[in-house]
Amino acid sequence: MNPQIAALHQLQKQDRQLGRLERKLQLIPRRIKELEEDLAKLRAMLDAERDKCEQTRSFQRSQEQQLVEEEELIRHSKAKLAQVKTSRELTATQREIDTTRRLASARAEEIEKLKAGVAEAEQRIEGMAGSLEALEKQAEEEKGRLSEHQSKIESKLDKLRSRRSGLTSQIEASTLATYERIRQRGGGLAFVAVRERRCSACKMVVPHQIYVHLRKGDDILACESCGRLLYWVGHFPEDEDAAKKKAEKQPKAAPPRVRGAKKL
Repeated sequence: MNPQIAALHQLQKQDRQLGRLERKLQLIPRRIKELEEDLAKLRAMLDAERDKCEQTRSFQRSQEQQLVEEEELIRHSKAKLAQVKTSRELTATQREIDTTRRLASARAEEIEKLKAGVAEAEQRIEGMAGSLEALEKQAEEEKGRLSEHQSKIESKLDKLRSRRSGLTSQIEASTLATYERIRQRGGGLAFVAVRERRCSACKMVVPHQIYVHLRKGDDILACESCGRLLYWVGHFPEDEDAAKKKAEKQPKAAPPRVRGAKKL
């Protein structure tokens, strides 16, 4: 078998592993950002609840001040009763007292409702603050775990990239350039197996003559349908076994039309 095929096979495995790790690495900052955004939303909700509660307290204080003034007015009006000289003044003063009492009574009821609302808000705020504190602790633990996971992934990536350099040095420059170009446009998949005469990437059937060449393992061919480089799965038994296990779990697809392959 052409040693370039074995090198490309190993390179593709390395690149697929690199791709998976790089995608995992990209998810870590996103997850940390999501955690921070969630906490920011909870903090904003808590701040809004505190502001609302403080506004209620402020309104309660203003109502209490007005109640004090109304009670003072009632006392002042009662003092005037002893000084009135006519029935008209008596009636007016009594009406003033009655009106002020009704206002004071309604205001006192409103103040009690405000007090109950403030108490409920304070209890709610206490619960939210406790939940936020717990979530902040969980978020810190999660960020610590993600940071540790990130370090492990970066370490693995460094090792894989180092191995990759060793593999690329074994591949001819023109073949490597073709592989890299296909990998960029093919979602990271450039060197694929042909099993049961089909390209495992696009599922197109490979003509018999091309299939024979692939089995010999002398040449590196490209699928004319998807353009990916091909190899016969039988050269790598571990791939063949994995493919059989996967095929057993999936229903067979309808046979596609035959297309050719071109030699590089």
